[in-house]
Amino acid sequence: MSAVVASELVELSHDLARAVSEHDVPALEELLADEFTLQGAAGQLDRDELLAAAAGPYEIEEFAYEEIDPEVYGNTAVLVSRYRQVATLAGRDLSHDMNVTDIWVRREGRWQIVRRHATVAGR
Repeated sequence: MSAVVASELVELSHDLARAVSEHDVPALEELLADEFTLQGAAGQLDRDELLAAAAGPYEIEEFAYEEIDPEVYGNTAVLVSRYRQVATLAGRDLSHDMNVTDIWVRREGRWQIVRRHATVAGR
């Protein structure tokens, strides 16, 4: 795997978290594949549900990736990370340290995330 591709994927992971925290729906529309799903602390969300949450009720005050380990398999990449956030969704506390697995696919020259699975660390 090239260091350039790994670096690009790590930066895209940060872009994704920044877009949610800044309520940047146009950026999220670029990053999320049509078939995107998230299984995490807030439950299961599809692309449209995450876009709606990011438009307002999902408030991330602080986030950090403790570690991101990308593995690239052609046009597919798996990123395993430790992620921490201070956040709420419609008043529900979603402040956790999490173990996250993201699957990204390269299509038409750009990477998009197709699946995210996040579990609260220690569970």
